[in-house]
Amino acid sequence: MSYHLMLDLETWGKRPGCAIRSVGAVSFNPHGAERGTGFYANISRESCEALGLHVDPSTEKWWSEQSPEARSRLEQNQRPLQEVVEELHEKFYSSGIEQVWSQGAGFDVPIWEEASRVLGAIVPWKFWNVRDTRTIYWAADLDTRTVPRLGTHHDALEDARYQVACVQAAMQKMRGSTSR
Repeated sequence: MSYHLMLDLETWGKRPGCAIRSVGAVSFNPHGAERGTGFYANISRESCEALGLHVDPSTEKWWSEQSPEARSRLEQNQRPLQEVVEELHEKFYSSGIEQVWSQGAGFDVPIWEEASRVLGAIVPWKFWNVRDTRTIYWAADLDTRTVPRLGTHHDALEDARYQVACVQAAMQKMRGSTSR
């Protein structure tokens, strides 16, 4: 069985080089229903800014308008970016996972890769093993609103779990359409 990793970030910006607020990651089998327990860490803004990662004022304003649940989750147990990058990369390497997914090709993975580069860390996946959820949703003609959503929006781990459920639903839908 081949496991993949879903990566989701909450950030202080919208492009590579922005500060990261939290990371959520879930291992999963895209061809079945199996999922791992997940990884979650909040990252201190100060550790990101000390490395030259930026905070976008419009994203900072956007965060002030989000739910109290989402904001309070981000304030707990903040850790230095370097510590979190090292831990997630070690989990990735030790798991044997090769494929990494994110919600959109231009956000989570490029932001994580840039933060890793700033730290001098080697990104644990190959560029050809990066997958985009929105492409599979489109290919399967999946309306993600039909997939039940649990948890708080803008919680990186809850968002990653939901994206896993959507990828698995898309894959199941595609298998069903090819078996006719």
